[in-house]
Amino acid sequence: MSFWKNLFNSKKEPRDEKSQSPFMPKKKDPVEIAFAHNFTEKGGRFLFTESKKDSKKFFKKILEENNFKKSDVFTLDQEISMFFEIDFTEELFILKKKKIAFIKCEFLIANTGGILISSNQIKNLNLSQLPEYIIVEAKINQFANDVSEGMSKIKAFYSKNLPSNITTLNAKNNDKESDFLSHGNSSKNIYLLLQ
Repeated sequence: MSFWKNLFNSKKEPRDEKSQSPFMPKKKDPVEIAFAHNFTEKGGRFLFTESKKDSKKFFKKILEENNFKKSDVFTLDQEISMFFEIDFTEELFILKKKKIAFIKCEFLIANTGGILISSNQIKNLNLSQLPEYIIVEAKINQFANDVSEGMSKIKAFYSKNLPSNITTLNAKNNDKESDFLSHGNSSKNIYLLLQ
């Protein structure tokens, strides 16, 4: 009788996460955390700002860190140009003289840490025509789990006027990309200002 009593009245100890069944789906990080991890793992620099004022402070620090001046920066976005007081240009011969581009993005892709951009941000330029350094401004509502979800959101948002030149911008990890196999890829040194 004591066997049955012990069996049914025994206190169950809580299971810890390590003893979770291998058949149960693994808990996923929130999309924001997954993106931040993958983006910084690739070499991107992630800067969270609470206001536009903070963005201006970070912008100045980025310029100082890289010994750049405002005249080294260009944008293809009028709003960025006015707020950060930098050159707005679409002239290719001027762009070639600049050291850093400041753009917005369509979506931040969590599973790869990439940044989905389109002709709305880079017009008809390809990634190789952009400078080595890029500052990307994004908002907290611009996360997507993967490229497929990002493309679906783009199609829904721009249902009547789908942008062209849709591509993924990836951060360059100088530690991992120092061999000859990575030569010529389109990875960039990216600073992300997430508001």
